[in-house]
Amino acid sequence: MKSWLLFADSYLVGLGIVVALVVYPAFRDVGPSEWQQYHVRHSRTISIAVGPVWLLQGVLCAVWLLQGPNRILGVIHGAFALAGVATTIFGAVPQHNVIARERTLSHLQKLQLWHWVRTLVWVVALVCSLIF
Repeated sequence: MKSWLLFADSYLVGLGIVVALVVYPAFRDVGPSEWQQYHVRHSRTISIAVGPVWLLQGVLCAVWLLQGPNRILGVIHGAFALAGVATTIFGAVPQHNVIARERTLSHLQKLQLWHWVRTLVWVVALVCSLIF
């Protein structure tokens, strides 16, 4: 179980860093006439990249809480894993909806801020799984 949890948490941190340093900055380079289609494609493909790993992370969190050692650390890990989902649902997704309609530098910066918060949360979850 630990290896799979390390995989899931490491994957999310790695993906978060790549998105923050490569994907989101590239949003500024997409022309206005291509933006709508580009953003729809990004939203669809990033969901495919994240969804299965989130599911794996969630299942492994539940297993850790039910039968793993150091359940207090498991609760902390689970809280940060859940915080990553909550940050996405209540921060990043609404900001994506805003930039889908109106892509401004200010809106892109807000998206980047939400994303760094989410990535930091994923880093803390990874630290918990490393300690586990």
